[in-house]
Amino acid sequence: MRITVYTLAALPFLVTPTLAAGDFPLASCKGWNGTVVERDGIDTVRATMRGIVTKADLQEYWERDPGGETKQFGGKLTTAQCVANYLRSEGRATMTAEANCRTGTVGYRYGDGQVRKARFPLGADADTSCASGMPPMVEQFKMLCPAAAKRLKVE
Repeated sequence: MRITVYTLAALPFLVTPTLAAGDFPLASCKGWNGTVVERDGIDTVRATMRGIVTKADLQEYWERDPGGETKQFGGKLTTAQCVANYLRSEGRATMTAEANCRTGTVGYRYGDGQVRKARFPLGADADTSCASGMPPMVEQFKMLCPAAAKRLKVE
């Protein structure tokens, strides 16, 4: 099953939101999330999700500004300036996640970066801290493989 997000302006007869809308989990502790634009193959051996970074994603991040770059948090720029600056560089970034729900694996890529992978269930000694980057991968797996996540007790 493929789910694609369309804007209401493009499809004026569409009155309910699609399941593909929402956060694309990227942020560990100090990052922003993306926005899901497409999900396909949920709970299959090839579940996929694609997302983009939107102005709203950056706005949410800069309003809480964990890095202290905005004037409100001791920096030199306004929230609007930060959003505009990062929108120029990150606004073209895409992210993808792919999972094999049968084997309990997930991998994701942000922009041109390296693919990060995880296999569930995680071992008892797995690093699930924010710094490890594991929290967004857990959430991505749960979005792509809800039945497998439940079966494997992915929390």
